[in-house]
Amino acid sequence: MKFAYYPGCSAKSTCAELNVAMRKVAVALDLQLTELESATCTGAREIRAIDPVGFLALNVRILALAERDQLPLMTICNTCTLNLIDANAIFAEDADLARQVNLRLAEEGLEYKGTTRVTHFLWVLFEDIGAERLRELVVNPLTGLSVAAFYGCHITRPPGKYGFIDSRNNQSLEQLSMLLGCKPVDYTGRTECCGFHTAAHDERISIKLTGQHIQSAKTNGADAMVTPCPLCHTVLDSFQKEIEKDAGTKLDMPVLHLPQLVGLALGMSHEELRLGSHVVSTEALR
Repeated sequence: MKFAYYPGCSAKSTCAELNVAMRKVAVALDLQLTELESATCTGAREIRAIDPVGFLALNVRILALAERDQLPLMTICNTCTLNLIDANAIFAEDADLARQVNLRLAEEGLEYKGTTRVTHFLWVLFEDIGAERLRELVVNPLTGLSVAAFYGCHITRPPGKYGFIDSRNNQSLEQLSMLLGCKPVDYTGRTECCGFHTAAHDERISIKLTGQHIQSAKTNGADAMVTPCPLCHTVLDSFQKEIEKDAGTKLDMPVLHLPQLVGLALGMSHEELRLGSHVVSTEALR
């Protein structure tokens, strides 16, 4: 299976281990990833309020690069996923904006026709690879590992973008955990916000918000958490020392990127998956 691959900013910088793990796991899953080397940031969500045409142009350009290669576009970041899905929808619905964007793209010989399918690695696992094939590939069942899934906002909300009836009751990560041999943990906060997008304004909000989620996961028996979003991972893992200080309690909760959890079940080592790059130690998961 071939995909245009868009890792986004975080997976190439602050969460570089995510990109490394994704590359390793892709080979094991027979996913052929063509990285869009000249792709820029999707602009997070903030730029949209300041420059709607600029926001659209940034994202449609990425879609156009994938379209040029005649490939579906796979992401590994929730916010990037939503931005690209939004851009696709706006492009299709607003002919005038689409014309303005294509005029900008024409300067580098690009034109978008609106045909790119946007997907996320989590969806690829179920929709393109499938549960049966995943079971066949598991060589190291993660038996005995209790995992708390943390979805984050932008892979489930707004629900109208994804067609979900109940975006707060997504079960895909729990189903995946069971496929890999894990025990999924139900807890308060698994589909809530991590607060990443408030951190630049007031880090205390992220610390308070995410602290509640981690404490709930720990209270309900989680050995580790897994997230499909590098922005959520940044708060859950990198802010955990500050969260512990604020809460006045030791959490010591390892946080895995989605490809790392999959990679462990496929028989890959901690070193291959760069699990030593995390702020919170993952040694207890060996």
